[in-house]
Amino acid sequence: MSTTAVYLPGDEPYLGRESVLTFDLTIPRALEIHAEIGRRTFGAAQTPLQQAAAALIPQGVSIALSIRELIRQAYLYSAAILLRPLVERTGMVQFFTMNDEAVVAWHSGWPRASQPSFHQLVKLVMPKASEEEHDLTGQILHKLVHADPKGSVFNIFEREDGSLAFSSGKDLHQPKKADAVSVLACHCLRRLTATSVYVFGHEQT
Repeated sequence: MSTTAVYLPGDEPYLGRESVLTFDLTIPRALEIHAEIGRRTFGAAQTPLQQAAAALIPQGVSIALSIRELIRQAYLYSAAILLRPLVERTGMVQFFTMNDEAVVAWHSGWPRASQPSFHQLVKLVMPKASEEEHDLTGQILHKLVHADPKGSVFNIFEREDGSLAFSSGKDLHQPKKADAVSVLACHCLRRLTATSVYVFGHEQT
């Protein structure tokens, strides 16, 4: 496969991957639901929980869409880095639905020391995963964001001559990485959408 400056939906390198297709099918419905909810929030009185959700959930949706576009362009390392803020927002809005005091604290500036740990947020986002999976996910996402030697492993690829190198551009032959990023980003988008429906309600159209 030759390197193209800009990939389009019809020729992107990971087109046809089941994980990417599932992500693609999730996006239109999520946008439809959030558009309908958004129209009803303008000019309407909102609870403190709704105010917090109205600020954080659109951020999460935007990050998820950014991840999808980075996958399309084969910038998998950058897409993976964005998973951490996506998981953080997804978990945080779920945390708010279960903790009224946290919502009040958030509106008051919410000191960092009193916020839930990233590990707690990962558990909220992945409730069916094992503790080992929670630990591993949290560690990987944390290391990807920072200049950590273990995080740099995600950016390694094998050259045609068998030697290893660090990518500074498109990763065209890393389907497992594309799958891993797509699956978690899609999962977060679904949970953000479900939380929106829970917090704001959704009128069937």
